[in-house]
Amino acid sequence: MSHRPCVVCATPDPAPQFRRNGFDLVACRACACLYVGQDPAGIDFDALYGADYYRGGHDQVFSDYVGQQAARRAQARRKLWLLRHLPPRIPRRGRLLDVGCAAGFFLAEARAHYEVQGVELSAWSSAWAREQLGLPVHTGTLQQAALEAGRYDVVTLWDVIEHVPDPVPLLSEAARVLAPGGSVVLTTGDWGSAYARRRGADWHLMTPPWHLTMFSRATLAAAAARAGLKPVHWASEGVMGDGPLWRNKAALLATRWLDRGDIVRLTLTK
Repeated sequence: MSHRPCVVCATPDPAPQFRRNGFDLVACRACACLYVGQDPAGIDFDALYGADYYRGGHDQVFSDYVGQQAARRAQARRKLWLLRHLPPRIPRRGRLLDVGCAAGFFLAEARAHYEVQGVELSAWSSAWAREQLGLPVHTGTLQQAALEAGRYDVVTLWDVIEHVPDPVPLLSEAARVLAPGGSVVLTTGDWGSAYARRRGADWHLMTPPWHLTMFSRATLAAAAARAGLKPVHWASEGVMGDGPLWRNKAALLATRWLDRGDIVRLTLTK
């Protein structure tokens, strides 16, 4: 089977690595990016991100996303405080765009500080955000939203870029709508982490067709550079081992302090 070129550097003929959930994970021979080799045009994204995705209909995703609203909004408040008060601080006022905003819980907390806008591919969750939380959320991709250039002081992509068939055009559009002096903040799994490498095909974030690209810090930086964005800060989140010993509060704090987690948070600017 022939596979598509690299989603970061467009090099053809990637090397097969794993097969997971019926999808081929391949590695670029030039930049080592790991991604789903099949053409994502064959994936029904409307069905993939329907109500079941958010309400526990799939074993490999959320158990009940909308049912966890209180906890997720509390987490969003903590995240906002850290972003706004600790280096490298994002702009503390202005306009904030959340790409892949799901049901809008982060936006609902951010609007205490910002004029907010959301973009969400899922028709189900974007409608939920509008109807239940009164949020301005566009249904579709960021490119389809055709937002004003240079409008947003903060653009966030929380665990989004790994879901996107073509990540570089997404980052390019985020750069286009970013205001001078603004910040793009994203999180994604860190395939370069020791824990992810140790787990390989069994890594808990290796979940195609939901996750289509498994970035390392190097491939994420390369994708950002192609989009005209430059890293200003890296931070580690996630876990570095299996079992409760690695997943209690103390271990999670140590994971961040040691910069060893399997999720990375990256702050970018133009």
